[in-house]
Amino acid sequence: MFLHPTSRREAVSRLLAAASTLCGHISTQAKDTPPLAPHPRLVANAAQWEQLSARRDSEPALASFLGLMLERARADLSRAPVERNLEGRRLLGVSREFIRRTLQWAFAFRLTGDRAFLDRACQEMLAVAAFSDWHPEHYLDVAEMTTGMAIGYDWLFHELTPADRTTLRRAIVDKGIAQARRGHKTFAMTNNWGQVCIGGMVLGAVAVLEDEPELAQDLLRAARSNAFRALDAYQPDGVYPEGPSYWNYGTTYEVLLIATLRTALGTDWGLMDAPGLQRSALFYAHGVGPTGKSFNFADGGEAQELSAAIFYFAQLLKQPALVASKLEMIRNRRGLGERFAPLIALWWPTSAGAEPALHFAGQGPQPVAIWRSSWTDPNALYFAIKGGGAAHNHAHMDAGSFILDLDGVRWAKDLGMQDYNSLESRGIDLWNMRQGSSRWQVFRLGSDAHNTLTLHGQTHSATGSASLTVQGEQGALVDLTPVLQAGPRAKALRTVRVAQQTVTLSDQVTGAEPGHSIRWAMTTEASILVDGQEATLQYGGRRLLVRFSGSEVALEVRDISTPRNPFDSANPNTRQLLAYAPVTSKGEWGVNVRFSRD
Repeated sequence: MFLHPTSRREAVSRLLAAASTLCGHISTQAKDTPPLAPHPRLVANAAQWEQLSARRDSEPALASFLGLMLERARADLSRAPVERNLEGRRLLGVSREFIRRTLQWAFAFRLTGDRAFLDRACQEMLAVAAFSDWHPEHYLDVAEMTTGMAIGYDWLFHELTPADRTTLRRAIVDKGIAQARRGHKTFAMTNNWGQVCIGGMVLGAVAVLEDEPELAQDLLRAARSNAFRALDAYQPDGVYPEGPSYWNYGTTYEVLLIATLRTALGTDWGLMDAPGLQRSALFYAHGVGPTGKSFNFADGGEAQELSAAIFYFAQLLKQPALVASKLEMIRNRRGLGERFAPLIALWWPTSAGAEPALHFAGQGPQPVAIWRSSWTDPNALYFAIKGGGAAHNHAHMDAGSFILDLDGVRWAKDLGMQDYNSLESRGIDLWNMRQGSSRWQVFRLGSDAHNTLTLHGQTHSATGSASLTVQGEQGALVDLTPVLQAGPRAKALRTVRVAQQTVTLSDQVTGAEPGHSIRWAMTTEASILVDGQEATLQYGGRRLLVRFSGSEVALEVRDISTPRNPFDSANPNTRQLLAYAPVTSKGEWGVNVRFSRD
């Protein structure tokens, strides 16, 4: 049985006293400062905490999740506090572990009133407050550390001793928000950095607003004037150009910002109405296949995260189907170590709703089209393909690449990102996106590793971008011409048709240099048996038949488990099905590939 730390009457009395105290502070603030809610006011207010307490007795699934969160919080009590140890040029891992610990213990204390959680959260925060700094050279480290400190300070505010409260507040100010008083260069960034740094700094400012009104007001003005910059990434249709994994990162901080503005100041600055933001929840939900694996284009991982942000949208949009795959993760006890996982309880969907459509498509820098035959059948067909290209933050040379799930198997896969420090420590110019950059020598990032076409051994163009045109509900056309570098008069088109339980992929190249070889590629963990113009893939007792027609191709199976270069990571139990055919004397090349069970 979970017990709230105070009775309803005590909670109301405390809120009234806090509000009375704050009125004196607020009256001294500038006229443009909105009314300030009492602590707790970050992410959730006292009423929302009480609602959570009331709901757990009537919603078994929510109660079970709360039990899992408390179980993890208790298991971590004996851990030594985090230390200021850099990994390469980042303190980010420490910042994120600090959030995970502080959030879970502060959450557990508010849920149970057990002072063991309060004491352990306070010990962790005091240890981080004593760091020499929070590594401003890599400002994400500061933003995430400030986030953890601000939430812990706010949620535990009334239980902290005056001395500890002062120490923690000074750390939030001196090591965090004071560096962004009138903004920070990261505020102007249009990728996830802008979202994370603005979100973290605003949470810090709002946490200490009554004690640092002028500093907080300056920072909030700077944040508000820049807050829409990174939201351009969601236009026009919600496809986040950095991929589903970075959608979770950037959008989580966007949601933290919006939720805190609403609970603390009664406004969200209009951020939730930004074009594409709400629809991006559909993009993210569609980005998980029936296998539970993500459409992990760009710097993403195949394993899905237990995203708190998607729960916020599911509750806001009254579409609990958006979190179906996440609820399955919770039932299987997967992903519970995500640093923002406790927030899921506060944003647990409260109503039933219709399932999303079976098809999703969206434009933007990295346009995508996604189909599935069912939302509930783990053996359903799932096919996703993208356009775009390499000239974007975290992008790979993956224009035209696709993934395929069927019968509970991820048949066609993307290898995903490689750990940044493993590359930076070996001298790879990882953030140089130019054509000749060593970035594109990394196997996982270049075009060779992806399920697309390459011409005569060339990498894709680093600046080209493939368009994607939807052709009804069952088809799409990807124009690979700008990325394939096939010649000034060349045209390269990839067409996909999805019908029932089969997918047909048609590639047509015209105007290319006669005799040049074009390579078709698909990465898989399945075993592959080649027979003429057919390949049979087998995995876990399941089978997929891949039939080639059109130009006669030479089929080859290539093992890619062993690193190609010293800086490449291994890809265990992974191989590529490759198909080669030369461009004809007329400059033409065409291959149709049909994926089916038989």
